[in-house]
Amino acid sequence: KEIGGFAAVTLQPAAGAHGELTGIMMMRDYHLSRGDNARRKILIPDSAHGTNPASTTMSGLEVIELPSDARGNVDLDALKSECGEDIVGLMITNPNTLGLFEEQIEEVVKTVRECGGLIYGDGANMNALTGIVRPGDIGFDVMHYNLHKTFSTPHGGGGPGSGPVGVSERLVDFLPTPIIEIVEQGNDQDPPLYGFASPKHTIGRMKAFNGQFGVLVRAYTYIRIHGATGLRSNSEHAVLNANYLRSKVQDVYHLPYDRACLHEFVVEGRWSDAPEIHALDISKRLMDFGFHPPTNYFPLIVHEALMIEPTETESRETLDKFANALIQIADEARNNPELLLTAPHVTPSARMDEVQAARQLVLCCRPSYLSDPQYVNS
Repeated sequence: KEIGGFAAVTLQPAAGAHGELTGIMMMRDYHLSRGDNARRKILIPDSAHGTNPASTTMSGLEVIELPSDARGNVDLDALKSECGEDIVGLMITNPNTLGLFEEQIEEVVKTVRECGGLIYGDGANMNALTGIVRPGDIGFDVMHYNLHKTFSTPHGGGGPGSGPVGVSERLVDFLPTPIIEIVEQGNDQDPPLYGFASPKHTIGRMKAFNGQFGVLVRAYTYIRIHGATGLRSNSEHAVLNANYLRSKVQDVYHLPYDRACLHEFVVEGRWSDAPEIHALDISKRLMDFGFHPPTNYFPLIVHEALMIEPTETESRETLDKFANALIQIADEARNNPELLLTAPHVTPSARMDEVQAARQLVLCCRPSYLSDPQYVNS
């Protein structure tokens, strides 16, 4: 409640997208429990994560895409034209995938509320808000947390993930079962007694066990170590680092939405005077400077997108090195494009045919016994 401003939380979802599915199912069943069977649509901005429409479709609902306006916000006129008695609600990321805070978020929430819809907040970008803004106070009815993006849990190798979901009071009765409740109040001598309970309109169990326990413990430890002050400081430094880096490269790379960002920003990886160079080439060349490439080609509404999220942990020295690398690459794109087109040059493997690799899986696994010293010595 202190971080998100929600009435209750479920820890069951095993990943962020699993949390999305959980939240959308609760929103859907909320309307069905009221006999509001005509509500079958979810409004989703075009700057949303790709999992948002996938989660909606898996819930048996219809996706209605909303365009962004010239400043990177949800187009308010489009939202108002789509809001009606057939919508379940709005699924929105704030700050959005462009790294921009929705400037009209209060009006957005009000518009959806007036037509009886609920608000789903995608918590993927919560690292920009933690300790500063509580999504529940904005008006979100449900939101998942990506523990790997905000609370330090590992995400390499595909997991394990965790996507806890917070809900407002109106959705508490729809939480996955079981939930933990106080069944006997404590006193001065004895602590309260807790037990399992099943919410009145529960959507059922979402996972065989009670969430990814080890991941949850790590996130809980991170929260307790940093405390309220530390979590806020982390978010502030994430925003500061992103804006510092944006200011360093904005004269060299085109910013499709040229305004202050939060924890990340998006540039176009292309130039009219270097038409053969693409975002992928820039990312491959960055590897020669020792940097992991940023996300490419996402969000889809930005051509040749490079999404850059430095996070709160990077020093100014590292940010300067990264910015200088990007600036040098921009110069190479015009004066020595072959250097980019054939990058990377210092990695153990040269550039691979990624399309063929994705379509023709030729995988090998080193048998574990080959690492056994007894086998090696023999």
